[in-house]
Amino acid sequence: MNAKLKKTLLIVAQTTASGIAGVIACLLSLTLINLMWQGIDSSSMIGFIRGILLLISFLIVLSASLIAVSETVRQFKRFIPREVIYRKMIYEGCFLGICAAVSLLSVTRGEWINSLEEWGGGIKFIGTLFYLVASLPLKLVTFWIPALIVLAISAPIGATIGFYFIPRIKNKKETEDLKEETQN
Repeated sequence: MNAKLKKTLLIVAQTTASGIAGVIACLLSLTLINLMWQGIDSSSMIGFIRGILLLISFLIVLSASLIAVSETVRQFKRFIPREVIYRKMIYEGCFLGICAAVSLLSVTRGEWINSLEEWGGGIKFIGTLFYLVASLPLKLVTFWIPALIVLAISAPIGATIGFYFIPRIKNKKETEDLKEETQN
């Protein structure tokens, strides 16, 4: 098998497996959170407390999903020979993948033309040009894809990019710190 084809298939397998693991972890943690919420009478709770508990529940589900995606990507180090794999980069890539998907969805789902009516001459022209060249084609492509699928795909892609990303090391102390981090 060609080396490039093998690497491409491993990347696709890495992204697919981590996406499936993230969805499973999300569903399991959501089920556990729902079971915990069943025992609490939300009608007798103050709105602020209910909001805090909802935020904590969201963070638990998000954390479980991010951990499952990132660790699944990291487990592919057995199949992909690499000297050093930075766990921090994988987690950052996973988180930034979700942020990129949210920004993509907000750009493509927003109503640009109506909001550009308030602006004057040059800015309105640049905004309209950007809308026609970049945002409208993305809007047409992402219109058929549900937002949850875009978010479910973005975390594994970001984590996989973080897996292959090697940061620049500025001095000897950072090199020693990174080696110590990878040994732990």
